[in-house]
Amino acid sequence: MSRRLFLLIGLFISQIAFPQQVEKNNRQLKIFKTVAAPIALISFGLVCENENGYPSSKEIKNWRDKNFNSFSTRIDDATVFIPAAIVYGLDLLHVKSKNDPLNQTILFAKTSFVTMAFVYGLKYSTNVARPDGSDNQSFPSAHTAMAFAYATVLDKEFKNTWISIAGYGVATATGAMRILNNKHWFSDVVVGAGLGILSTNLVYATHQNKYKWDCRKNSALLPNIGNNQYGLMWLKTF
Repeated sequence: MSRRLFLLIGLFISQIAFPQQVEKNNRQLKIFKTVAAPIALISFGLVCENENGYPSSKEIKNWRDKNFNSFSTRIDDATVFIPAAIVYGLDLLHVKSKNDPLNQTILFAKTSFVTMAFVYGLKYSTNVARPDGSDNQSFPSAHTAMAFAYATVLDKEFKNTWISIAGYGVATATGAMRILNNKHWFSDVVVGAGLGILSTNLVYATHQNKYKWDCRKNSALLPNIGNNQYGLMWLKTF
């Protein structure tokens, strides 16, 4: 109960503060578009805690133990970043996007910060044990939250049905692997997805596009992933 109360209070505060950032005449519509889908996901995830809801987290856990008890992979550590890689890859191919690469990078940085603030604030305040008992930082899933946050950036930048499906598909696969790896409960993953989408929506709704840098013709920023090291790589052609 304390976990739900903490989360709902946090979401309530974000909704009070957020209207100050948007134009008065579009305030209610923008708020609805920003919070409706992620809050629906978060609410559903909270309903499915433990043995509650359908499917409940305990039911998903039992199904996993019965059918995928030996499942183990680290692919989910990399799939988190695939939506971001797609963004920069499409930039490299000169596909038209909402923002230039500099602003995209700023948006990624802000989205990462907001998402992690939500996620780790909850992890350290709720202390929910993981399904495998490895620690007490199960709720919510950071991998899933980041994957959905980056997939939402991809969706907002390109507004293409198939590109959006690809991004959210990869994010969904990331969440599924977290469950199959026995690292998260179903509720952790669903709430994480909602928090990731909410974080990106808040960042885009409040972002001031003050920076202009047209580097599409001769350079690109790309994620650098490998050997447990993550970062950005700048490629420039002359």
